[in-house]
Amino acid sequence: YLAGRLAGRRTPVKAALLDQRLIAGLGNIYVCEALHRAGLSPRRPAGTLATRAGGPTASARRLAGIIREVLEEAVAAGGSSLRDYAHTDGSLGYFQHTFRVYDREGEPCPTPGCGSAVRRLVQSGRSTFYCGVCQR
Repeated sequence: YLAGRLAGRRTPVKAALLDQRLIAGLGNIYVCEALHRAGLSPRRPAGTLATRAGGPTASARRLAGIIREVLEEAVAAGGSSLRDYAHTDGSLGYFQHTFRVYDREGEPCPTPGCGSAVRRLVQSGRSTFYCGVCQR
């Protein structure tokens, strides 16, 4: 499904994943975290995750599984509590304690053996956090 939605798109994969018309429900934090875990640059053209026939590449298969993992971990942790977010009962989420790259600009990349600094750029008006070494 993911590859089919991204096939032929030249827009950066980060912007495509945030486009609710293509794939609903993915937010900025979870896309940054998933792309880092998958080792994919947020600047990579979205269409490169699909074969010429529109099928999934190995990277697309890996990313789809990682997106599921990130979302499952976030739900289990109660989401992310940043600034003013809280559940209806007032409790806070704790997923922000496991962020690898989101809001960690200048900190070392958490990938073992990397140590490169996490970078920040703005895409489609949103902050994108990534490792320029690990994410290609």
